[in-house]
Amino acid sequence: LGLHPVQVALQVALPELDGAIEPIIFAGRDGVTGRSIPQADRIDVLSARALKWAGLSRKKNADKKVAVTVFSFPPDKGNVGTAAYLNVFGSIFECLKTMKKEGYSVGELPESVEALVDDVLHEKEARLAAPTLNVEYKMSVKEYSELTPYAKDLEENWGPPPGQLNSDGQNLLIFGKTFGNVFIGVQPSFGYEGDPMRLLYAKSASPHHGFAAYYTYVEKVFGADAVLHFGTHGSLEFMPGKQVGMAGTCYPDRLIQSIPNLYYYAANNPSEATIAKRRSYASTISYLTPPAENAGLYKGLKELGELVGSYQGLRDGGRGPTIVNSIVATARQCNLDKDVNLPSEDADSAELTLEERDGIVGKVYSKIMEIESRLLPCGLHTVGVPPTAEEAIATLVNIASVDRPEDGIESLPRTIARSRGRDIEDIYRRSDAGDLADATLRQEIVEAVRVSVRASVE
Repeated sequence: LGLHPVQVALQVALPELDGAIEPIIFAGRDGVTGRSIPQADRIDVLSARALKWAGLSRKKNADKKVAVTVFSFPPDKGNVGTAAYLNVFGSIFECLKTMKKEGYSVGELPESVEALVDDVLHEKEARLAAPTLNVEYKMSVKEYSELTPYAKDLEENWGPPPGQLNSDGQNLLIFGKTFGNVFIGVQPSFGYEGDPMRLLYAKSASPHHGFAAYYTYVEKVFGADAVLHFGTHGSLEFMPGKQVGMAGTCYPDRLIQSIPNLYYYAANNPSEATIAKRRSYASTISYLTPPAENAGLYKGLKELGELVGSYQGLRDGGRGPTIVNSIVATARQCNLDKDVNLPSEDADSAELTLEERDGIVGKVYSKIMEIESRLLPCGLHTVGVPPTAEEAIATLVNIASVDRPEDGIESLPRTIARSRGRDIEDIYRRSDAGDLADATLRQEIVEAVRVSVRASVE
């Protein structure tokens, strides 16, 4: 485990709240005397990393070398250059343009995001094993063995190098493309895709030679001053080793070596970001998840909504029971009978009272409103690109709909409901119970909130 939970809380978690990074343990206490015993190898690692970070502040931007690392999401399953909620190559393109303005040497930039993807992957939907990935460097077995001090330790699991992953049979292949002093590289696969249980139960699990060669190349061949892992998430921080307080035998520590590690991580995933901070010494930079928008209705559900609207205008007439029969039949087609208590298939709504018909329609209407209001992310976030007005409206509507009693702020729906002489909780409760009038009022309040927010934005 590395550290006792109490030590994690006091020596890692609390300092993190103050902005501390890289929890490298450089000494331990003697169990008998309580005397602090320094660990020379950990002190060397800590010193080397501190010097690298300090060097970044002294070095001119034009001389800094940056390795941007992309992966596939879900890990090893999706296309290369994907991440949770992030437009990876669109974001890298924006970053490269900003870096060029700040004086970094980025060579001749591609004209578009598509051109950047083509330079690195040669195919927009390339997978990690695709033969189209651009080979930036071929590392011989001799060079790999000389530059990777722990290479022998990997042979128990993967045999002698170069192995079968990220290899042409003679050399280890580094996929990516260099633009001036910026290398955009493709992190190799985890290696255990065909047998994930092996990683859990093997006593000596390890990364494969291709994975080790990638990070060896980044530090010792390309000479990166920093590595930027782009998006949630890769495999480095999940490599075998202790949970917290890495030793020199832990693979995240061995792989990242002395390179300062910056990591774009989704703001809604602090738990795994914490793993990256503690196990791979990452300094995380949060990126926003895309704005959430209401799911809306489609196909049968949209037709069902239209039928409810028709019923509201004709409920007192002779067509009312016929429309209710259509609503019940369509609700069954949409599988709403699993969520709403509907009349039996051979029941005729003409035999029901107006109040009973309203109750059936109200429950169906309440359910489709719930489905319509479910939140879905709108596209992907692009680093450096602000949200559009429409995306801002979607986010602000959700923010304005939440009470904040700790600040004495009530939600906009509550304010609008009070202006109608009603309590919003009562409207929600009665609407959920199938009251058609309150379900309609609830929808009117939702639409009023959106109109109010749109007016404030525009």
